[in-house]
Amino acid sequence: MNKNNQIIQKIINLFNVKDFEKVIETAQIFLKKNPENDFVLNLLGLTFQQIKKFDNAEIVLMRALQVNSDNVSVLNNLGNNFKYKFEFEKSKEFYINALKKNPDHTQVLLNYGNLQFILNKNLEALELFEKALLTNNEIIPIHLNLAITQQSLGNFKKAKEHLYKINEIDPKFTRADKMISLLEDYNKNDTHLKLMIKKLEKNDLDDNQKIYLYFGIGKALEDKKNFKEAFDYIKLGNKLKRSTSNYSIKKDQELVDKIKDQFNDFNFDTNKKEKNFPSPIFILGMPRSGTSLVEQIISSHENVEGLGELNLFNKIAENEFVKGSKYDLEHIINNYYKLLESFNLKKDNFTDKTLLNFFWIGFIKICFPSAKIINCSRNPKDNCISIYKNLFDHEGAWCYDEMELTEYYKLYQDLIIYWKKKIPNFIYDIKYENIINNSENEIKNLIKFCDLKWDKKCLSFNENKTAIKTLSVNQVRKKIYSSSVNSFDNYKKFSSDLFKDL
Repeated sequence: MNKNNQIIQKIINLFNVKDFEKVIETAQIFLKKNPENDFVLNLLGLTFQQIKKFDNAEIVLMRALQVNSDNVSVLNNLGNNFKYKFEFEKSKEFYINALKKNPDHTQVLLNYGNLQFILNKNLEALELFEKALLTNNEIIPIHLNLAITQQSLGNFKKAKEHLYKINEIDPKFTRADKMISLLEDYNKNDTHLKLMIKKLEKNDLDDNQKIYLYFGIGKALEDKKNFKEAFDYIKLGNKLKRSTSNYSIKKDQELVDKIKDQFNDFNFDTNKKEKNFPSPIFILGMPRSGTSLVEQIISSHENVEGLGELNLFNKIAENEFVKGSKYDLEHIINNYYKLLESFNLKKDNFTDKTLLNFFWIGFIKICFPSAKIINCSRNPKDNCISIYKNLFDHEGAWCYDEMELTEYYKLYQDLIIYWKKKIPNFIYDIKYENIINNSENEIKNLIKFCDLKWDKKCLSFNENKTAIKTLSVNQVRKKIYSSSVNSFDNYKKFSSDLFKDL
């Protein structure tokens, strides 16, 4: 092996052990003497992606493409990079270009399918995933993405087929077990519950693999109304999950204080910016508060497009406000609308169900004065137990500690009260329990608030085919049911301290 190959192998080894700082240092030294090595340029670009320096990654990967325009791996990574930057049209261009050079490239098909899923082009996503599956039927991420997409469309039987296939490929990929648990009714069949318990008993799993099983078993035991044992597993899952993060509630408390400082003396009447674009309906609140149900109701309307949890405004506002003392409202608006263009909206109104937009209600009011804000809430203890017994893909570590969850809920309540005082009549409150107990009247009032003509399809929201990408995917495709009301009562006897301050 010559010296250059030895250095390249060293860079690969450093990347594999995630010593990204050393990868950058070694690769940059190597590239000074070998500036046209597209393999190392590609690896350096990947490294910048890993540490979320996407602008650096773009520069390096573009250099690699100049060196070798036929490098499909580089084209794929550029597609990924623009996707991470929420520049979806550019991302699409690079995936398409890569597939022109290699139509059967498994990873490109998978990544392009994921982009189509993000853009709610679910049938196109399925087509790409199925094509990827033809290249190799034993790749877990393909089955996982097929399961997620089928599940979001309400095709639960097909979703379970892919999840059980993952179990065959790798029984230790326990994320599949957790996903199965949300789709199974263990009162009818507890075979999978026994399988999950058996996996735990083998004791050959790492912490992350155990976490998925703890939450999955908790859900299964809850189905069987074995609440004491379910709570034991839920607590184990939460404790282990919380131990994997160095999160501090102080950061969110500081963010709330910073937001209040910004808006205490702000005059919303003299600071308005808005463009001519479809009207946003922002649905927000805590996780598990009924936001998916409310979006399903509103997006059943013939003139509303349901876009789900975009996270666009959240990301833009956070980058503009949290990471710098200055922020450009015009820039926020332009970026938001630029991102929305990728969705090819065909209706006059759309929903953005990013839960944590409650942080940014003041910014929303400035940027979109005619927007609608719907704050979803439910009994706080019911809400928090529902959060506590679930495992989330994106929510912060505050979900997994009883005291931090309580404090975070109080921050949410405090901020909503603050915005209502600052911007009267801008926020519409809707309570989950009211929808359950008086559904037709509540739904009609909701649609009226959105300035929409009445559409009776909103009452049959469970027939809405809009993709659902949240933990509520199973529940909101059913008719109104009341079993979630007072659900805290099933667990309060097992911990005297459980959410006692709410």
